Amino acid sequence: MPTDHGAPAPNTNNTSNNNNNMYRIGDYVYFENSAAGAYAVRRIEELTKNQSGNVEARVMCFYRRNEVPSSLVPLADKHHWGEVDVDPDSDEEESGVPEEETDRVKHKQRELFLSRQIETLPATLIRGKCSVTLLSEVEEVSSYLKRDDAFFYALVYDPTQKTLLADRGSIRIGSEFQAQVPAMLPAGTKPAEKVDEELIWSPNNNLKEDEINQFIIIARSVGTFARALDCSSSVKQPSLHMSAAAASRDITVFHAYQALHAHNYDLSSAMSSLVPGTGPVLCRDEMEDWSSAEASLFEEAIEKYGKDFNDIKKDFLPWKSMKNIIEYFFMWKTTDRYVQQKRIKALESEHKLKQVYVPAYTRKTTRVTGPQGEVMVLGRDCDAYPNMSKYSWSQYKKYGRFIPAVTTEDCFIIDRSLNTSKLTQHRPGLVIEPGSMHLMKGSPSKSGKTRAAFFLRTTPLMRASRRVGKHNLLLKHYARKPNELIDIKGVRAKASPLLAGEKKVRNLCTFKAKVRTHMSDICVRLGQTDRCVQEWLVLRPEERPAPAKEAFPRPAKRSDGSYIYEKVPSSVPDAPTAARQHMLFKKRAYEEKPVGEGPSAKLGRGGTQTRTYSVNQVAPKGKIAMLTRAPGGQKTVISWQDAPDDLFYRASAQTKKMRKHMSVSQLRKAARKPFRKI
Repeated sequence: MPTDHGAPAPNTNNTSNNNNNMYRIGDYVYFENSAAGAYAVRRIEELTKNQSGNVEARVMCFYRRNEVPSSLVPLADKHHWGEVDVDPDSDEEESGVPEEETDRVKHKQRELFLSRQIETLPATLIRGKCSVTLLSEVEEVSSYLKRDDAFFYALVYDPTQKTLLADRGSIRIGSEFQAQVPAMLPAGTKPAEKVDEELIWSPNNNLKEDEINQFIIIARSVGTFARALDCSSSVKQPSLHMSAAAASRDITVFHAYQALHAHNYDLSSAMSSLVPGTGPVLCRDEMEDWSSAEASLFEEAIEKYGKDFNDIKKDFLPWKSMKNIIEYFFMWKTTDRYVQQKRIKALESEHKLKQVYVPAYTRKTTRVTGPQGEVMVLGRDCDAYPNMSKYSWSQYKKYGRFIPAVTTEDCFIIDRSLNTSKLTQHRPGLVIEPGSMHLMKGSPSKSGKTRAAFFLRTTPLMRASRRVGKHNLLLKHYARKPNELIDIKGVRAKASPLLAGEKKVRNLCTFKAKVRTHMSDICVRLGQTDRCVQEWLVLRPEERPAPAKEAFPRPAKRSDGSYIYEKVPSSVPDAPTAARQHMLFKKRAYEEKPVGEGPSAKLGRGGTQTRTYSVNQVAPKGKIAMLTRAPGGQKTVISWQDAPDDLFYRASAQTKKMRKHMSVSQLRKAARKPFRKI
């Protein structure tokens, strides 16, 4: 057959990539819940599009060994190997150290636990496909280990009950599962005939078809009249049409046939049985007998469990018998409510997606934080650590194992030099910024601040254990070094025998104010014998007598109440004269400039003028140094001696009134720059 060589050949690589990135309902896929942890294995149950247009996947969860409680791991080991070889207290999954690649270790890496838990995740977190199968007893485990992206499960994990059970029916062996064999009859005797069927209608009767139909119509009329007399029925069927429709249901017809058969097909006696002395007979079926609340519960249970009537009775309708539930189910399927729900589900299924295309994920970051606080360096950045072991990133994400990397793009290393787990994993909310002494021991910077505030709130039992065993726990040592880990189990083991009851714990945790002894009592204890009150301890002078001779008498007072002090001659030689004092405090022109250590500067167009004295006075109250500008354009600092006199602003009534109309920001702006006009 001739072929067109000019036509381009189909791109098989693109087709295979599209198939690998196309995910359908029922596929087992990898989900990336954590940037540094292994992939989560899920099965797609439903694909929907939310209101924002994003695709969400409703998935069934599978759990790895490190995701179930450590107390259940020995049960899985016992199920496979018949022995428990793992210590429940050990934490081999979190060690971060590569294990020896044995068959048992590979078995643990590929094993999953099925669960009935359903969750909804965005489809953008899908990272690839895998396969999960039930472990077959006739197939070897090595067949699963040789295939890539292949997992198996044999046990079912319940996250709510924390149980691990086998996913297959168990052999019912025991006394409760054995049949009861009747005693053997003596020879020559025949067993009694057991009637398994009961006759409820015989077609060989003396009644005609028209007579039977007339009796059924009479039974329906009696049922309508009985519903009119019944209070509960009048509430459910307030109109005559509804009562007549309820009386025409199959339960009334069945009762009519039973009445004819019970009275040997005698119409007169059968009619009298419809209206006994207590009143007309009222026949109700399950559809009429159930309330609206019970009907809503049944519809909710059907939507959740389907036709699993055992779970429906157990979780939703425990007061109903199994016969009532099954009978109501078949009657409910004949109602308009059932047809309406089928239409709604059909419309929802049209809007649900059959498949979704998720493009291949491209990793953007090259550094992630590990589960223990270590830094994991990915990709080509690993070349900066030539002496550290490089592991395969894809094998770690898929199976959680550490094997040597083959390519540079698929490698990662674990850098524990910046491990802050000792401080952060036990103190939630605390993040130490780079530059702290804890992180950079060789850095001269001593700044280390937190980005989020936190506090440690201890339990009453822990506070009581501090007081009981404070000498053994070295409280001061741990207070000086809060980044060191404390053995909580050891603390509990030592403190539990000492904390016998709740009353003792409450007493140890109760705050008691410390009673301090008075100073006078302490002086007596130290040996003081004189109990007299000292004169210098008397606060008010009028309570003590005046001394005979006062060592430092007070000076005389002026008429305004101020004291008159005598002038004390100065002992400092070469005291300045009055003329010089007057010269120091006189006002001078601002063109003058104080003498500095350097050469004098030119001031203006005129010559220079220097000062012949040094400024070593203490600035009097109200005098400040000011910054001014000389005529030549140069800024000059004016000494306090050259500053002008004090001045103050006295606000008038109009100014005070104007302040009240100004905002706070305007007042602050005017206070910062008072020279500007408001």
